[in-house]
Parts: sequence; C-alpha cells; structure tokens
Amino acid sequence: MKYAFKMMAVVLALGVLVLQGCQTISNKTTIASNQNKKSNIDITTATCALMPSMLSCRFLRKSEIGLCESINGFKRGVETYDNYSGSLKEAKRRGLDCGVKDYNQTVTASKPKTKTYTQPKSTISSSELDASKREAETERQKRIELERKLAAIQNKQKQEQQKINTDSQIPTITAFTKHNGSNTTISGRVTDNTEVAEVLIDGQAQQLSSNGTFETELYIPRTGKTVEIVAFDIKGNKASKLLKIERGSIAQASGPIFDTLNPSSKTVKSNPNALALIIGIADYSKTNADALYADKDAQQFYDYARMKLGIKAANIKELVNDKADLGEIGLAVQDWIARSTKKDKSDIYIFFAGHGLASDDGKNMYLLPYDGRPRLLDKTALLRDELFKEIQQSNPRSVTVFLDTCYSGTTRGTDMLVASRPIMIKAKEQSIPNNFTVFSAAAGDQTSKPLEEAKHGMFSYFLMKGMEGDADTNSDNKITAQELHNYVKENVTQQSSGSQTPELQGNKDRVLVQFN
Repeated sequence: MKYAFKMMAVVLALGVLVLQGCQTISNKTTIASNQNKKSNIDITTATCALMPSMLSCRFLRKSEIGLCESINGFKRGVETYDNYSGSLKEAKRRGLDCGVKDYNQTVTASKPKTKTYTQPKSTISSSELDASKREAETERQKRIELERKLAAIQNKQKQEQQKINTDSQIPTITAFTKHNGSNTTISGRVTDNTEVAEVLIDGQAQQLSSNGTFETELYIPRTGKTVEIVAFDIKGNKASKLLKIERGSIAQASGPIFDTLNPSSKTVKSNPNALALIIGIADYSKTNADALYADKDAQQFYDYARMKLGIKAANIKELVNDKADLGEIGLAVQDWIARSTKKDKSDIYIFFAGHGLASDDGKNMYLLPYDGRPRLLDKTALLRDELFKEIQQSNPRSVTVFLDTCYSGTTRGTDMLVASRPIMIKAKEQSIPNNFTVFSAAAGDQTSKPLEEAKHGMFSYFLMKGMEGDADTNSDNKITAQELHNYVKENVTQQSSGSQTPELQGNKDRVLVQFN
C-alpha cells in the first residue's frame, strides 16, 4: 500500500508538471458561467495539500505583492533566478502581470474580469501505468534472485575456504609406465580432497585433464633413470612418488638376417613332361645322428618344383622321413619313374636331403634311406652310381640331381655316422651319365651344414633362393645350371667361412628355370 501510495503521488506530481508546462493565459476575456466556476479544479492547490514539502509550493503561499517584488527584484539583480522563475509562474497562474512581458504576450496590471483555465489531458494511460508496475515488479524479482544466488556463492566460497584452511591431507598419486624403445610413457592420475594445484614430473609442470589424469613421455638413458612425480594441493600440501625406470635388455646384432623363401614371386613356363622325386630325411630309425632340417628342405622344395621348375603336382612324388625307407625309394625309381617317363621328352629332377656316406676306401658313395644302417651300407643304403644307372634306363631327355648331403661321415650337427671311424673319409669324384647335371652341397671331404637363421640346410636354402630369380645375374629371365651354381657356391662359401664348397658336374649351360 505504501508503494502504491508513492506511485499515486508521483503520478500527481507528473500531472502538476504537465499542467504547469501547458497552462496558457488567454488574451481574450471569457465570461464563465457559475456552474463552470464550481467545477474548475485547482490542481496546484491540491498537489501542495498532499505534498506541502514540494519546492514549488512555497510560491503558492506568497501574496500577490510578494510575487511581484520577487519578479522585479530579479530585474534589479537582488533576487535569484529560481525565485524569479517560480514567482513568475505563480503570478501567471493567478493572472498577475507585475509589469512583465512573456511569450510575446503583455499581461496588464489589473486582473482580467474573467479567466478561463483549460486542464490538459493526462499523458499516462492506465494500461501504461499497469505495464510500468509489472516491469518494476519483474526487475525487483530479478534483483532478489541475483541477490539470493550471490549469497549462495559467497556461502559456498566461505565453506570451501574453511575446508582449505583446515586441510592437512596430501594429494593421492597413481602412475604407470609403458616402454617404447629408449623412451617411456608415464601416465596416471592425481586426486585430492580439496583441489590439485600443480603436478610436476621430473621438474616439468604437467597439464591435467578435468578428472586429474596426465600423460608424458621421457627419454630413459641406458643406465636407467629415477623420476619423481610431485603434486601440490591449493593449501600447499605436497605429495611425491618415485619411479625407478629401467631400459631392460637391448637388441644386439645376432647375425645376418635371411629372407623368407617365397617361390610365388615370379611365374615360369610350364614343363608338362617333367617329373620330380623329392626325398628328405631328418630323423633316422637306425642311427641317432639326425640331419637337421632335411625334411623341411624337401617339403619346401616341393613348391619350387611346381612354381620354379614348372612341374605339375601330379608328376611330383615326395618321400619324407619314415616314408623314405629303402623299399619306397626303390619303388619310386624302378616303378614310378620308369613308367611315368616319356622317352626323350621328360626332364627328371631328383632332390635328396639327408645323410650320405662313402665306403672306407672312398670309391663308392651312398645315400642313406630312413632305415639305412651306416655299418651295412652295401646292404641297406642306395649306391649313388646304381641310382643314376636305374634312372638313366628310363631314357629321359635330361636328369638334374640336387644332393644336399655329404659323404665324409659327419652330419649337419657334430655327430659322426660311424663313431669308430678315426678320420673323415674323402669320397673320390665319380663320372656321371652324359645327360645328367649334378649339384652337390659339398666337396667329398666336407660337411653339409645347416643355416640356423633360416632353419634350412645351407645348400638347400641358397639353391631355392637362387631359383626365385636371385641367380639370374644377366637378367635374361632364365637361370642356367652355371648361374645357379655360381650363386649357391658364393653364398654357401661365405656363410660357412670356406668350410663348405658346393660342386657342379654335367651340362653347365642347361636352362633350369625359364621365367615368363
């Protein structure tokens, strides 16, 4: 109610100002009826009755003489402008002229017989007044809400500050390391009951995520390094964690690295009439001396027979370990090769990886089958000359033999096939049929060695690697027997430090691999 009363007083005051600004004195004399005189309302008198303290109300209390003295005193310089202005307005309201001209009108000294006052219409409507009230109320509510929120924030800050002032708990640090060569990634999280202010790792400030996690990478010397993680909260409480980081074992040179064998890199011309007998024996039944990787060599050569020699799978016979006993090898040569060979059209390839042994006098060279006995070579082993003779009887166009074996009595390891032999036997070189080409892994008194890094026999590995195309030194898309032998001999001699020297007999110009 007090607020409404004040608003009403403001509106009345505004009305007074409007009336004072808009009131004019008519130069014409109008005779008003008694009824109009009764209805005329003196707004100034009413306003001053409500609010007598208003500054303009003091002129209402002056007499007509007093008003004119104030007006004329201003002309003489003994009265202020405010008194002059207020007195002049009141004199005009009463219809006095006091000898003063204003607004190009002359007010006569005597009162006019008749005065007519026109009350201006109010410029503020009731709807505008209501809108003003609503806007004022809205602003008031906003101010109250802002004050409430500010008070809540101030209260929360006060509580947090009290919590900080009494805090004695240090931050909690969790950290993990992940090695990446010479560098280590350190990651983790720092939490605190108040707020984490700063985290340092090895003296360097860290950027924390919103949940306190961090991650950084450091170089770790070969001798290792101790890294300190330090965390501070906003009270200044300090926590630290030490990480002792070791580089661990380092990679060192362990020997040369050899490519994985891959016969599928380049295609070759097909040889539809060719045959291949592949034999590989690593585990022998009648001797404890194994031939390392010999079975693996044979199985790998099967793909090279197909993809590099161009032989159909139906024309390849593979005998590995217990499938390569004396009887099976005999049947393969005397039956399968004899019946499958096309006279003067078939190219026959023989691959043998396993033990070989020479007679005591070195004149005869034997290939040891799965069930062969080193002490009964003439009864249980394959005499090389007889094997070649039986193959020759099938009348092939050519025969190519790859022998990854030796005849010295030693094995691919360190064992001796016949322990009672005091020295290694040197096999004497033997002649071969005219259409034969023979690749031997080593000389008569040498040992055929394995290539441990490649998990193959040394001779077999470089033989197959050369057939992939590495032996095509003149890049004419074909590999001759001489080119293949040169490649194998160079690499085997190097890797064996000269202790194993492959040999070649027969037609050195024969083309073994023909690329498309």
